[in-house]
Amino acid sequence: MGETDPQSAADAAQAEGRCPFGADEQRPVRSAASGPRLELIAYQVDPNPGYVLEPAPPKRDWMDTFQNRFPYRCLPLAMANQGGWLIRCPATFQVTWNGKRMLEDLKVKFAPGEEDMARAARSHFGYGILTFGFPWLFRTPDRVGLWVHGASNFQIENAYPLEGLVETDWNSAPFTMNWRILRRNAPVFFRKGDPICMITPFPLDFLERFDPVYRDIEGEPELKARVEVAAKSRREIIMHNIKTGAGDWERNYMRGQHATGEKAPEHRTNFKLKPFTPAPGDAEAPKTPSDE
Repeated sequence: MGETDPQSAADAAQAEGRCPFGADEQRPVRSAASGPRLELIAYQVDPNPGYVLEPAPPKRDWMDTFQNRFPYRCLPLAMANQGGWLIRCPATFQVTWNGKRMLEDLKVKFAPGEEDMARAARSHFGYGILTFGFPWLFRTPDRVGLWVHGASNFQIENAYPLEGLVETDWNSAPFTMNWRILRRNAPVFFRKGDPICMITPFPLDFLERFDPVYRDIEGEPELKARVEVAAKSRREIIMHNIKTGAGDWERNYMRGQHATGEKAPEHRTNFKLKPFTPAPGDAEAPKTPSDE
């Protein structure tokens, strides 16, 4: 057997949410266990037509199509992919909007055999908005809400996911997920298993705790020196690739270090979110049609 290309192995590891480098190159991981455990509850209040609720994976199909899965070399991209729990589409269907404002101006056509899913995705607001209704009421700890948005770094042609921040620490009505169709008379295709929604817990007072300020970097000579070294290192790699046709890339951020070689105190290369499971003492989670 031939030897495995080290870079290919590193790219594959990152795509799977693992540290792409050896243990000797890993920085101390930011603790996931600091502070008390927080509960994220999904109460099932309606029959589930086939939605799947699961931790968001680091992989995206379009990222896999690049040579050597190049996009996974961008750690912030891969981390954002994992930043919450996904709700996956329960059926395959086509949506067409004629550009007008009435509910009937948006048409949803399901694949043969899935017509009974019409209640899951429908025209509810008009103006080309497609609405998904979920079978769960979510509950978060006090002063924590859910950022309800499209899956990070996932797109559907001619449709845009609308975002909302919901106070799920008190609200007693399940929220919906809405997609805005962009072009009239241009079919949009949603496929079974597509991530149509991502939920991310968010402290409701978090943003207002910040005091934004501008500062002159000349007053931080150590930081300025690091910035200059990083810029020089990046220029050198770009010029090297232009001259040689090589595909080298900087690994400093991935390794949790500055271009000077100094190590970050802590560093993360993935999230490890837990799946939804039945609470102790409760019955098993209700099955979806796809489980049966």
